[in-house]
Amino acid sequence: MHEGSVCREIVDIVNEAAALNDISKVYEIVVSVGEYSCVNESQLNFYFDIMKKDTCMERAYIRLEKDFSITGTTQMYVKTFRGE
Repeated sequence: MHEGSVCREIVDIVNEAAALNDISKVYEIVVSVGEYSCVNESQLNFYFDIMKKDTCMERAYIRLEKDFSITGTTQMYVKTFRGE
């Protein structure tokens, strides 16, 4: 169930970055995840479908990218997002 809090963090990060860069529509969010992130992609997308309503991410999707170079306790980060 930690996907809910992970998704909230992703939404907060992208909302702030989009506002700072005058981006009103986000289409894709790329999240790099380490080997031990334990993120269930379908659960993450379930939460994202709920949290993205009425935001600049309403039509966006999250794409997870495996990154085996990630070590330590932080096993994921928002790599980039695309929008206009």
